[in-house]
Amino acid sequence: MHDHRTICERILRLAGRCPAEVIITSTDSALTRFAGNVISQNVSNTATEISVRLTDKGRVTRFTLNQPSETALKMGFSRALETLRTQKKNPRLMPLSKPVPVKKTKKLFFPGTAELPPAERAARAGILIKKCKKAGATAYGTYENGAAAITVANTYGVRAFHKESYAIYSVTVRDGNGSGWAESPASDAREIDFDRVDRTAMEKALLSRNPRSVKPGRYTVILEPAAAADLVLFMGIYGFAAQFYQEGQSFVTGKLGEKVVSEKITIEDNALDGLSAGMPFDYEGMPRRKVTLIETGVARALVHDRKTAALAGRTTTGHALPVPNTYGPIPANLALLKGGSSMEEMIKSTKKGILVTNFHYTNLLKPLTVKMTGMTRDGTFMIENGRVAYPIKNLRFTESAVEAFNRVEAVGDKPQAYISWGRVSAPALKIRNFNFSSSTEF
Repeated sequence: MHDHRTICERILRLAGRCPAEVIITSTDSALTRFAGNVISQNVSNTATEISVRLTDKGRVTRFTLNQPSETALKMGFSRALETLRTQKKNPRLMPLSKPVPVKKTKKLFFPGTAELPPAERAARAGILIKKCKKAGATAYGTYENGAAAITVANTYGVRAFHKESYAIYSVTVRDGNGSGWAESPASDAREIDFDRVDRTAMEKALLSRNPRSVKPGRYTVILEPAAAADLVLFMGIYGFAAQFYQEGQSFVTGKLGEKVVSEKITIEDNALDGLSAGMPFDYEGMPRRKVTLIETGVARALVHDRKTAALAGRTTTGHALPVPNTYGPIPANLALLKGGSSMEEMIKSTKKGILVTNFHYTNLLKPLTVKMTGMTRDGTFMIENGRVAYPIKNLRFTESAVEAFNRVEAVGDKPQAYISWGRVSAPALKIRNFNFSSSTEF
């Protein structure tokens, strides 16, 4: 990775008296892919993106480059300064931020994970492949690792730097016409329980052989953590981002302080600690704050950047994205807090329902009600009289996450973390009358 500090100082020096903001993102990533019980791909990538934003009395322009040579920087500045002079003034343009102290997050960088060798990833894949061959099953999946470094700096003294590592072990096992999936991400690869991931995927594949067709309709559903996390993600982004709220596009617009979902639901955004921890500052260099979005069913707060905070007469919560963007601030470290029910208790208390391992290809249909659609995948089962009775073919769901969260009957006691648009963690959920709108043939 490049020396971010040196690059920032060179850029700010070249900017001279023109107020400038620099965002540098460097990533190192490597991946081993396996399919059909064979390792099929080993790839790695190193990249750095430099974004420079220049402002001048209400005018703004931006340029990006992927290498910090003196020639590239001078060319970028020459063109940007020429463009800046032609821009129309925007009286509502936010000035660049002033420095504010940033709290440290929990440790998220582990050199051994960032530098995990391909031989170690291959060996891990080989263990699963050997198990699957012995069982007459077939392994598919990826083992990925890497690191990211992000710097935000500006003319007025902002200097924020974050570095984190990651590993993601994701497995799909096919057993005849059965399919099972499991995944585990971690900042430290030593925390991944590889045997548990392998075992879970293999067991689900075996149990999901010869699935039966069931009629679409409304069922009590038990969503395992990965499926529950999908609902939390869409709820958080489209419900509690301040720009959507101010535009009247959020389901909590005008309802802060009111009960909007089941009292069993508490959702927070917390970059500083917990399973969803991440970068402790935003892309304006402002410190991220822990924000309780929903507390026992009541909508409590939104996430802000400086622009939306100024419109609301509040202070930023440190959730700005790089500008320009169409989203405004978003919660990037969501967590649905755990309840007191185990998966076993949820199943045992269900007379008839559906157990969902994971959702696939989830998409938003209506932002105002967070109406979503998607398909079950890699392990969907019918529950009858308190036990998992038989596998079923995949179903498409069409459901409002807001309405579904009003019908929550139980919240699990073991949250799990996933990496998606940021980080999100969730336990299992039991929801009544969940709408499966159609069946599929796979």
